[in-house]
Amino acid sequence: MNKRLMVILGSLFILFGTANPFATVDTVVDLNLHHLVNVVDDGSEVSTGYLMGSQASVSFKSSDTGNVRGDLALSLREIDFSGTLTTMVTMDRAYLRVRFPQFRLTGGKTRVGWGDGMLFNAADLLFGSSDTDVILTDAELRTSTKWLTSVTIPLGAFSFIEAVVIPPASTPYDWKDTELGARYYTTMGSMKMETGGAYRDDDTGKVVSPYVALQGNFGPDWYLASHVNIAYPTTEIEDELKDSWILSGGLFHMVTVGWQGMLSLRLEALVRPFGDWQAVTNPSYGLLLYPEVTYAPDDTWNFSFRSIISPIDTSVMIMLGTAWNVMQGFTLNGYVTAQAGESNDTFSWTSPDSSLAVMMGASWVY
Repeated sequence: MNKRLMVILGSLFILFGTANPFATVDTVVDLNLHHLVNVVDDGSEVSTGYLMGSQASVSFKSSDTGNVRGDLALSLREIDFSGTLTTMVTMDRAYLRVRFPQFRLTGGKTRVGWGDGMLFNAADLLFGSSDTDVILTDAELRTSTKWLTSVTIPLGAFSFIEAVVIPPASTPYDWKDTELGARYYTTMGSMKMETGGAYRDDDTGKVVSPYVALQGNFGPDWYLASHVNIAYPTTEIEDELKDSWILSGGLFHMVTVGWQGMLSLRLEALVRPFGDWQAVTNPSYGLLLYPEVTYAPDDTWNFSFRSIISPIDTSVMIMLGTAWNVMQGFTLNGYVTAQAGESNDTFSWTSPDSSLAVMMGASWVY
């Protein structure tokens, strides 16, 4: 461990060890060690790589009591820069949440959860949940955070309005690059409904994106969301409306199997009505699917299957995994991920990054 890293961690432990004695801080360390075998087929030759890596995260979180809460989470990993291993420290979360009599204030690096969806969520305007650039072995597929300030004003027991401001994230930090968002959340019987919009950057530039999202239950949980972009200047509105219209939806259900077993089933879809509905080069396909199956026969074992399917070009990314909670937060796990498709498909076996990967290792949460 280099000296700089030791200084950073030592300062954090001193800071939280001497903090307000009336505040309770829960410290959680998540340490992951794994062996990785990666197979790459670039179309002309097949190469194999093998490495052992580690990733650690530490979270300092206040108790859930009181009117002021906070969370600081850091990740540590080794990155290979041109043959030199460098330890990187990244700040995953750093925020305070203060509850006043009339409103709640949140400030710092965090994430706001608009809509529902494990992978696909058309309501997630400020962070984006429509791409497939995710790591299927991660417990949570969407974890990106931003520096933001939000104000939430309750209107009733199950109703509120929320406003969000996200400052510019890169130079020259022009105030015109600020992103704004607002939503209204309420319930209608057993169904949840939210609607709102955001002023943000898109591939076409500055856009205003209204959205609506619904969530309910008829046995399985169901959720739907949709958004479009309204672009400037006004001459581009019609094309932008068609190109940006996205719908997402999903079903989630849990079934008890046997005495202790639990089977979880999830299916999500992302639909672009004016997208490409036949196989093309550089596509923006009209349909993507995400099935997920998790089976836990007891409290110690877990088996999982995840996949992202592109039905139009019949390509797929697959992940199979298992985890065995041996004792006291110590877990052995293994994963296999693969892509199946032709060279121009969304998920191609001849990928420059990985055609097939096998990962085995252990994690310890303490």
